[in-house]
Amino acid sequence: MPRPPPAAATVALLFAAAALCLSGGGRAAEASSEFNYPAVFNFGDSNSDTGGRVAAGFESIAPPYGSTFFGAPSGRFCDGRLIIDFLMDAMDMPFLNAYLDSVGAPNLRAGVNFAQAGCSITPATATSVSPFSFGLQIKQFLAFKDKVTKLLSKGDRYRRYIPQVDYFSHGLYMFDVGQNDLAGEFYWKSEDQVAASIPTILLEFETGLKKLYEQGARKFWIHNTGPLGCLPQNVAFFGKDPSQLDELHCVAKHNRVAKLFNLQLHALCTKLRGELAGSSITYVDIYTIKYSLIANYSRYGFENPIQACCGYGGPPLNYDSKVPCGQTVSLDGNLVTAKGCKDSTEFVNWDGIHYTEAANFHIASQILTGRYADPPFADKMPFLIKPKF
Repeated sequence: MPRPPPAAATVALLFAAAALCLSGGGRAAEASSEFNYPAVFNFGDSNSDTGGRVAAGFESIAPPYGSTFFGAPSGRFCDGRLIIDFLMDAMDMPFLNAYLDSVGAPNLRAGVNFAQAGCSITPATATSVSPFSFGLQIKQFLAFKDKVTKLLSKGDRYRRYIPQVDYFSHGLYMFDVGQNDLAGEFYWKSEDQVAASIPTILLEFETGLKKLYEQGARKFWIHNTGPLGCLPQNVAFFGKDPSQLDELHCVAKHNRVAKLFNLQLHALCTKLRGELAGSSITYVDIYTIKYSLIANYSRYGFENPIQACCGYGGPPLNYDSKVPCGQTVSLDGNLVTAKGCKDSTEFVNWDGIHYTEAANFHIASQILTGRYADPPFADKMPFLIKPKF
């Protein structure tokens, strides 16, 4: 049976508890009033891209992308909403507009999304999927802030469409990036070589965070990277030898490197708390949430933990890199189409690389319990919530 739509009230209550972490603790009544971010500025890759890559003209996406919630492709690499959409909804804030999307008179007053599908933390090269690396997204933010400041100095004409100056110091800065730095390297590097690149990747990430801090950013919300080895794309290419798979049929080496990356990212967050005076840095363990979902999928109402909902080839993966979701191509002399499944709520994975809206809702709900954050805030929750999935 298709699960009912996510209960906005439930998610909102969960996010109110998160305020206890981000506002430094306090009684429940105080947390509710303190948890009031005027704007959100997001940086990342396709896990949180709400239309940046499509707006940049690098590619278009066709139905069934967007079909579950938006009724048409929305620029998201998903059948519906992303984790960040549910988090914005929980904060009673509008979905973030992509920085490059000027169509439809976007309102940027509550923040902006710089995320770009395919981006990496490290600077882009000629072979990169996207030129919009993390460093370039930071530069876009700096340009955006400068432009906003100049417009506000000219009077009230644009005030209703853009953030106020103090929004940049009181806003929430969110990050979900790093997956492509690791996954892409496996195609031409050994596991040890990919692992050895992690300090360089994180040095670039640290540099970006400090630039934002210098611009007044104080509230940082950082997602670690998920279990890369459980994506059908990686299982199809690197999992042909069963000895390379773990007990969940995920590629073991990808997950080992992802966990090593997360360990060092966690250590970096701890270090920065001591260096960036007045900052609040929340580290969120996305890996554990996603891996637990895949391991215990039936408990949460899913039927397919790794098989793609939208793809070609059928079980066990329903993924073929030559036939992307929603596209019709000639394969072995025949025209074939990668179609969507009948009920995406039964699937964890959407298109071989990204998660379904149903999975994203589950992940967001788990984030908001506070159990997967450092500093944790589950023990400070003023009520017991049992989310309905």
